[in-house]
Amino acid sequence: MRPDSANRSFVAFMGLTLLLGAYVLCGAVGSVLVPLLVARVSHGGLAGLLGDGASLLAMLPFVVLVAVGLALAGRSLVRQVLASHRLARRVRGLARALPDQLTRAAMQTGLGGRVVFVDAPDSFSFVYGVLTPRVAVSRGLLEDVSGEELRAVLEHERYHVCNLDPLKVVLVQTLSAALFFLPALDSLRVRYVAGRELAADRRAVRVCGRSPLAGALLKVVRGPEWSELEVAAAIGGPELLDVRVAQLETGRQPELATLSITRATISLLGAALLVASFLASVSSFGGPAAVRVATGTGVVTASLLGGFYCAAPFAGAGLLAYRLLARRASRALPCPRPPMSKFDAG
Repeated sequence: MRPDSANRSFVAFMGLTLLLGAYVLCGAVGSVLVPLLVARVSHGGLAGLLGDGASLLAMLPFVVLVAVGLALAGRSLVRQVLASHRLARRVRGLARALPDQLTRAAMQTGLGGRVVFVDAPDSFSFVYGVLTPRVAVSRGLLEDVSGEELRAVLEHERYHVCNLDPLKVVLVQTLSAALFFLPALDSLRVRYVAGRELAADRRAVRVCGRSPLAGALLKVVRGPEWSELEVAAAIGGPELLDVRVAQLETGRQPELATLSITRATISLLGAALLVASFLASVSSFGGPAAVRVATGTGVVTASLLGGFYCAAPFAGAGLLAYRLLARRASRALPCPRPPMSKFDAG
């Protein structure tokens, strides 16, 4: 993973969300609240716990925040997985045998076996496939661009393939939904989306020069109007055209949008609400003294250690899985055999 602006934004996003998620779920819940509940049940039984309505009511805001976040994350993940399957089926249904020109360009750019030729009149290309990314290229695009422009398009898409951008889209959208009360994270997501398109353009310029990319950019900036496309594919929309053109003109990455005061303020309030609701939950069960009895340590220590022990293996496993998938994505695949249509049979 190259340390460009897109990947820096992605790493920052993943680092923050992983730490927050680990400290909330494993630290606050698993290492503090669960031991407090177990201690209460061991002393008074389940009836004693259920009879203590004040403690349960004080815990309710924190539980609701966590539960809503998990529900939103689950809904986002399911929505993206289903959209990815629908998009893959749509592409397979429109797939035709690769023309010789496209086959040669795919081999030259290291995308052998990963390019799918789509029989559609619109001019577009995009990367799809969460674990096995592929590039969809339309008939309209192939008819509109020159050979050099086609290669620039494929070099741009190869950046998305090698960086596993469809998978990253799933991760950032799911985690943004989980931490819905921190809209500052959404700003990092937006920076990542803009940064990845600029980084992919820089790759195409390094290999093919500015003119071919500039010519292709105006022809493929808008994708087809498929409902699942925005959710399940790495594709740059028309809203990024200005910054991409500015980068081509100046040769430098333009300044991307920074965190607004409104988002920062709401995020601080959301974080304060989460912390306050957690402390209120702890206080309702006896406060720091009860935590020390139940866990053998203090509230802060239990939360930090629980979060660390939870985050470390997830971070290590995630990094290893990413490296394996990225190495696999950099290799060519066996050339697929598209379904035969009635036009091919004739």
